[in-house]
Amino acid sequence: MSITEDQLKTLPENPDKSVASPGKDFLLQVNAGTDAKANFIDVGGQRNAPLNETAQTIDATHKKSGGWGQTIAGTRSWSCSYQGLRIINDDGLKVLEYCFHNAKQANVRFVRSDGYYQEGWCFVTNLTKDTAYNGVATCNMTLSGVGAISEETAPAAQG
Repeated sequence: MSITEDQLKTLPENPDKSVASPGKDFLLQVNAGTDAKANFIDVGGQRNAPLNETAQTIDATHKKSGGWGQTIAGTRSWSCSYQGLRIINDDGLKVLEYCFHNAKQANVRFVRSDGYYQEGWCFVTNLTKDTAYNGVATCNMTLSGVGAISEETAPAAQG
C-alpha cells in the first residue's frame, strides 16, 4: 500500500501549540519617518539585538529584617546591545549612525514575527565598527533607553 498525497495532508498535528520562538523571527526596527508619519524600517545585517530591561536595586534593610538584607526595585531602564553585519547602504544603520553622530534620540521597535512589538526612544551611546582583514565587517552598538519602553503592543489592523 502506498500512502497518497491526500493522506499525507491529513496526518495528525500536535495539539500542544506552545513552541519556542526562534530568535531569527525578532527584528530591531528604527523609525526613519517624520513626526507626522512614522516609517519603521529594519536595521539590516542583524545577528543579535537583546532587549535588556532592568531596575536599580535599593537597599531596604532595617533593624527588624532578621539579619537578612532586603531590597526593593527602584528606577527602571532598558537598553539593547545590537550586533550585526555592516551592510553597505543599509538605511536602518544609516539612521542609527546619524543619531549617534548628532546626539539625536532614535525611535526603535523590537518586533516579533507575528507583528507584536515593543517601542521606545533611545540614544545610541556606543558605536563600534569592526573591520577585521579575515572576516566580515560588523557593527556593534548600544541603544540606551530614554524613558519607558512600551508593553508588547498588537500590530495595527490593516484596512
